[in-house]
Amino acid sequence: MAPSPTSPRRAAALGALAALAHLLLDAAVSRAPWARPPWLRMEDMPEAFRQLPFASAPVAVSLGASGVGGLIAVISLLAVEPDAPRRRLLLVGLVTGFWLFSALLTWLVWLETPFLVALPGILLGIPRGLVVGWLLWRLSPPVSAGGGRRA
Repeated sequence: MAPSPTSPRRAAALGALAALAHLLLDAAVSRAPWARPPWLRMEDMPEAFRQLPFASAPVAVSLGASGVGGLIAVISLLAVEPDAPRRRLLLVGLVTGFWLFSALLTWLVWLETPFLVALPGILLGIPRGLVVGWLLWRLSPPVSAGGGRRA
């Protein structure tokens, strides 16, 4: 397995961009209760956590979750070889899969929401993963054997 040509600085910048994309997507869906990801369903958190000041602020929770989403995006980027066939599909699949997995785990351990109520917000992770994975792919094109950029 060849090492990734992505420098640590570039990987950090792409992670920050992915985190920002997650934060903007959280903001976009937070207005509609049915569309919120599990960690933004503050009304469904366990009672003990609702009384904590840091957990009651959706912005703080969204910042933390977006940071984790950015980190997962970088891990996904570094896990896919630069010249892997169908690299775009692999990146989108990894980011989407990890996001859906984390959303389901959040719902399982955190919420008192019935599954069918939480399901739309979880399923909206599919277009989210498409957006974030595509951004990673687009902003880090693989290097061909000749040293030039490949489409």
